[in-house]
Amino acid sequence: MSSSVRISIRHFLWFAYSLPCFALFSCVGLSLLKDFEKSTRTHCKVFNFLPSISASIGDCEPQRYIWRLCFALDSIPRYVVAYLQLIRLLNRHHILLQELYPLVQITNSCIHFLELTFLLILTYISSNEIKWIHESSFVGFMICSLLHMLITVLIDYFWPRTINYRLSDQERMVRAKRLRWFVINITSFFISIYFYFRHNEFCEPNIYSMYCLFEYFVVLTNIAYHSVIMDEWDHQGGQIQIFY
Repeated sequence: MSSSVRISIRHFLWFAYSLPCFALFSCVGLSLLKDFEKSTRTHCKVFNFLPSISASIGDCEPQRYIWRLCFALDSIPRYVVAYLQLIRLLNRHHILLQELYPLVQITNSCIHFLELTFLLILTYISSNEIKWIHESSFVGFMICSLLHMLITVLIDYFWPRTINYRLSDQERMVRAKRLRWFVINITSFFISIYFYFRHNEFCEPNIYSMYCLFEYFVVLTNIAYHSVIMDEWDHQGGQIQIFY
């Protein structure tokens, strides 16, 4: 016999998007408190006041285990949310180009699934263990993340709808939030890249910390972008039934 438990969608989404925030703040905070010198050390040995995420979760304990445990707990909910969102989007009836629309949405969801998979790989394989896999996974994560956000925003704003369909105030708010978080995310990413290469080129004090700061912004704005789904689903209510 199997049993089941019902969880409200809102609580399910809160869990999915608050857990990675907890992982980030706790790991960085612990690194600053107990592993400051180790986590902020760079190859050119200049002073820095913030650790990178990779240094916090790869070189220090218990940060490594906190990060991995949080993403182990978070991975299945994030895949479930991505799948449920795809089903919801495929059931839209006010969309034109119905032959092409499912293909675009499925492709975009596959990119999102790849984003989540790359995130898991770089979580469990640190730069100290197999550096090229960690770095390749980070590149794959960023490419898929930005591409998924871009495609979603383009669909929100430019995909044709039936003439008699008008966007609700909530739909306008949701797509505006997505656009805002996408712009902040991609801006933070390019600023972080600037500081990363400047640090490697000139080895100035605190420049690597600026890279780390904008790296945090990239992670947090990525979470904020995906958590917009809470506003999108809020009016629907409902529950998720989990069997065990």
